[in-house]
Amino acid sequence: METEWIAAEDKRKRNTAASARFRSKKRQREQMLEQETKTMTVKVQVLEARAKELEQEIKWLKALVVEKNSYVAS
Repeated sequence: METEWIAAEDKRKRNTAASARFRSKKRQREQMLEQETKTMTVKVQVLEARAKELEQEIKWLKALVVEKNSYVAS
């Protein structure tokens, strides 16, 4: 009877420890994912800004080509 109680108590303690490890790893993983999300958000913003710059440059270059062609045609 007492042996069963000791075994059950031991099992409960091991389960409690395993649950604590699981929660800790889960918390670490969530923090890592949050950090990765922040990093990726910044990268997206940088890339979007660069894309806008390149779009402006394309417009400027097209206008330059049109202007040059109009001088050559005149």
